[in-house]
Amino acid sequence: MSKQNILNIKTFNKDKRKPINKLYNSYSKLDKNWSKEVVTVFKDNNIELPILCFSTKHKGNSLYLISGIHGEEPAGPNAISNNIKFLNKLARKIHIVLLPLCNPIGYKKNQRYPDLKNSIGDSEHFLLDLKNKKPRRTKPVSENSLKFTSYLIKKSKSYKPILVLDLHEDEKINANYIYSQGELGKKDPVAIEISKFLNKKNLGSAKKIKTRFNEIIENNIISNVNDGSIDELLSSKRIINKKIKKGPNAKSVIVFETMTKNIPLKKRVKIHSEIIRNLGKYLSMIKS
Repeated sequence: MSKQNILNIKTFNKDKRKPINKLYNSYSKLDKNWSKEVVTVFKDNNIELPILCFSTKHKGNSLYLISGIHGEEPAGPNAISNNIKFLNKLARKIHIVLLPLCNPIGYKKNQRYPDLKNSIGDSEHFLLDLKNKKPRRTKPVSENSLKFTSYLIKKSKSYKPILVLDLHEDEKINANYIYSQGELGKKDPVAIEISKFLNKKNLGSAKKIKTRFNEIIENNIISNVNDGSIDELLSSKRIINKKIKKGPNAKSVIVFETMTKNIPLKKRVKIHSEIIRNLGKYLSMIKS
């Protein structure tokens, strides 16, 4: 859509999140080391907003940074927007795939899903049901989720995911925690390092409690979860698309969740920014 139309879009602002036009404008400051692709376009009445993917021009073993899957979780998209200069510097050293705003319609409305019921990251149409060797879902939940998941499967062939970091928030629980969905599970050194960070900062760590989905958090970490998410897809060794195929098989897949209750967005953005600024260190922990 045109720059003029983006400028005219109203964004939910009770939590003082950045207007959506400022997010898109910040991406234009990613430098010549990046290439840009439109993954898919969300349509809401007369509004069209793209999901953009930025990739370093050199391919190979890569870090994936994903944000904004759920529209009522603004800390990740705002933190990425605040750290463009840092990401430009990091892109000179490592291969990166950046998806900074994966649900722009939800972001502007403060709405979890783009159409109230389906996540853009729902991947069950490509995830294998181990009992019958078929997809868990016969059809994708939406055209956009099909485009999004198909794009990342294709991307993973030239930009092999080594570490995936997906930034999220949770309004239902008084704790910050991590999903570790790669093969290393609770022993993932990145998950352990971020858990230590939460403890050190006294950021509402979770010793042993349950999430809204009845998942047990132990020492800030949840592992071995089959939740049908894009994170599970990127960690999968095998997927199914008409036939069983090799999956993206990322070694480390970390979903970082900050609690939102009684914590202003500005503070949550700072927490996410600290995670972003340690991405190089996290990747080296998985490579070594």
